Amino acid sequence: MRLGIGLAKLAAGIGLAFVVFLVGTYFQVRGALPPYSGQIDVRGPKASIEILRDKNAVPHIIAGSIEDAVFGLGYVHAQDRFWQMEMMRRLAQGRLSEILPPALIGQGIVDTDRTMRGLGLYRAASDSVSALSPGARTILDAYAAGVNAWIGDDDRQYGLELTLVRLLSAGRYKPEKWQPADSIVWQKLMALTLDGNWRAELFRSLVLRRIGEDGLKTFMEPAGESRDATLSLVNEALKGLDLEWLYRGTDNIATRKREASNEWVLSGAHTVSGKPLLANDPHLGLGFPGLWYLARLVGPGFDIRGASAPGGPGIVLGHNASIGWGFTTTNLDSQDLFVERIDPTDPSRYLTPDGSRPFGMRDETINVLWGQPIQMHVRDTRHGVVINDFLTRADQTVPPGHVLALQATALDGADTSIEGFIRIGLAQNWDDFLAATRKIITPMQNIVYADTAGNIGLVAPARVPIRRKGDGSLPSPGWTGDYDWASFVPFDELPRTFNPPSGIIVNANARLVPDDYRHFISRDWAEPYRQRRANQLLREVERHPVYGMIAIQADNLSPDAAEILPVLLKVPPRNARAAKVQDLMSRWNRFMLADRPEPLIYAAWLMELQRALLADEVGEDLYADMAAPNVPLLLRILRDRPQWCDDRKTTAVESCDDIVAASLDRALDRISRSQGGNIDTWRWGLEHDAAHKHALFDSIPLLRDFASIRFPSDGGAQTLNRATPAFRGPRPFEAVHGATYRAIYDFSDLDNSRFAIPLGESGNMFSRWSRNFLSGWRSFSYITIAGTPAELERTGVGTLRINPPTP
Repeated sequence: MRLGIGLAKLAAGIGLAFVVFLVGTYFQVRGALPPYSGQIDVRGPKASIEILRDKNAVPHIIAGSIEDAVFGLGYVHAQDRFWQMEMMRRLAQGRLSEILPPALIGQGIVDTDRTMRGLGLYRAASDSVSALSPGARTILDAYAAGVNAWIGDDDRQYGLELTLVRLLSAGRYKPEKWQPADSIVWQKLMALTLDGNWRAELFRSLVLRRIGEDGLKTFMEPAGESRDATLSLVNEALKGLDLEWLYRGTDNIATRKREASNEWVLSGAHTVSGKPLLANDPHLGLGFPGLWYLARLVGPGFDIRGASAPGGPGIVLGHNASIGWGFTTTNLDSQDLFVERIDPTDPSRYLTPDGSRPFGMRDETINVLWGQPIQMHVRDTRHGVVINDFLTRADQTVPPGHVLALQATALDGADTSIEGFIRIGLAQNWDDFLAATRKIITPMQNIVYADTAGNIGLVAPARVPIRRKGDGSLPSPGWTGDYDWASFVPFDELPRTFNPPSGIIVNANARLVPDDYRHFISRDWAEPYRQRRANQLLREVERHPVYGMIAIQADNLSPDAAEILPVLLKVPPRNARAAKVQDLMSRWNRFMLADRPEPLIYAAWLMELQRALLADEVGEDLYADMAAPNVPLLLRILRDRPQWCDDRKTTAVESCDDIVAASLDRALDRISRSQGGNIDTWRWGLEHDAAHKHALFDSIPLLRDFASIRFPSDGGAQTLNRATPAFRGPRPFEAVHGATYRAIYDFSDLDNSRFAIPLGESGNMFSRWSRNFLSGWRSFSYITIAGTPAELERTGVGTLRINPPTP
């Protein structure tokens, strides 16, 4: 049976590849690439818009108003990235199955749709439109009009990906008009994943069930605050729930937590120019096309440059003529699961502190290409949506006693966050900047600031829940009211600093606030290594130039190795090969370089050690979701839980030294199978390639090498030049997460600010502009986004003029 399924999938893959090849040939002949020059007349703008593409195809959009500039941004986003925008909004809408047949793509696409439709993310985005000010709504309308001006052409060629979608639908697919909610839902989807700890609550619950309260505390590093999760209170309420089913059934691309970024800002006291420097490189999942799109918006009173997000109406990360800003994720715990107790006398109701209430109920229909529609009945409680209702399984019967409901700021239907992000780009000073950030509800970001007047600062704006009890680490009883959100932290009490005496602000997702900060933010701070390393490098030099900031972003030292390698190397080697490797590792400078063997040995050793210590404690299935080595956790286990070093599968009782030595042997065996037995020829880069996978075509053998982009990469999980391995699958060291944008803003001369994205502006893999930044990215060679209109016309690749229709 499995062979038959495999052959069927192989045949489908070959057939799909053949179709794609034919379509690609057609587009090569006909030309589906958008024109970057010419004139068009369209309804929407108030006056003419000039779009000058510089020598890198970055659009400089010159307009008479911010609304017209944003119209132009919508137009160029659609030109270069519409298929990416379409997939993003359908992912968030829970409508991918309408255009990508699960019979060919896989059942996972239906599971993702069920989760998104169940969460009601797009409903919340649609409701949030009415919460915006008239000015913000006008900007969103202008952006949507720009997108629609491009897709509204009946003769429009939408590119290879959407042409394939059209073929699969037998010609029925046609893009729908872009709506303001389509832009808001992108921000909400990011919030859901960046602040996304609700599935971590499910994971901790499973760990609690398997190894008990004391064992769970080993995984949960102390929050540094005076309140601990009351683990035992939730244990009883969770007994009747199939946590495995809930955890696995909600695991998809839209719910997996993403984190990590670097940022720092220096006052003029620490720079060569005497004016601030601001550096930022957000770390997210790698892919083709990339997440960010470089652009410049110019008009009366504004000149905004930096990284925009296709689908969004502004510059998300960048600077204007007066201020600049950068983001890292705070890892705010803004998502809580509540165990709701069903009324034993009426299953259509649930219990609250004020008595029994009826569940809210809505019906959802998921249309499936090549399949039957799927009906969903979704319940809501006073806390939020019932996640049990997202899932279906033939042998699953939901216990009558309890269900789990999700409360999350990302699901707020009165979310003004997008307005805050838009207004940041128009701010002229610290007060304007703070006023803009007051609008941000989610996701919580550590936003660093600098301006041409010489000021620097940081604020972390969001709605931070104040819980009556507990910290949201695990699902809490919902029927008592004891663990409810009582209110939110007032804006003026959120983490903030302005012109600190040190003149240096650094964040790399590690702890933001001191232990005595009065409000609870998170237990999920990132490990401190990148933050510590950046702070060290910034303080080693008295005054930094721009290129000094680039050198720090390129740094490949892995500070975690200084903590754990001495512990590992104390264990006597058990054979000659291990002795040679231990000697090599004792002399290693801890730089994760692609052309060296030591980073590969280090990563493999840690991975095998973590498996040896954890897999037989929590089970292989749960271990798969915690395979990424965690050095503080490993050190805690070796120090505090030596009993976990014993391998339960053997009759002998192993010591921690035994496990460390055996893990090294397994790591060396793994590498030898892939790179041979000569240690001197092993290379990190042969295993650690940065994988920018095409969202649709990477799984098709005949297209993978052309559609996706891979290259050997320096760096690792804890280096400032972050390139985090997958630590799972057939290529566990493949880098799948890292910097997706790098920038340095120079407030002595903003035209000298530097920008970089990994690939290119175009999402059309046949375009010369789809990967033109690749060599510069790999060599840390950045570009500027500057120039007068005359200079851009003379040196650029084209000028497009958009005119309103003449009366």
